[in-house]
Amino acid sequence: MDADTFNALFKVGTPVRVFPNTREDGSRITRTRTPAVQVMHGLAVVHVDGIRCAFNTRYVDILPDNYPVEA
Repeated sequence: MDADTFNALFKVGTPVRVFPNTREDGSRITRTRTPAVQVMHGLAVVHVDGIRCAFNTRYVDILPDNYPVEA
């Protein structure tokens, strides 16, 4: 999904599940911290609360708005 589509569908602060290392290592429940941006070769990435790196929007699992987020 490109950055414009992601941003049209999901606002900053949307609850998400991300996998900081690999899917086998477990996930973190957090919120998007920035709008998605398009980077090299058409890759769309978004930053989330509590983690420094950006995540490819293809690997961010969107959760319902009322989903409990980890502190």
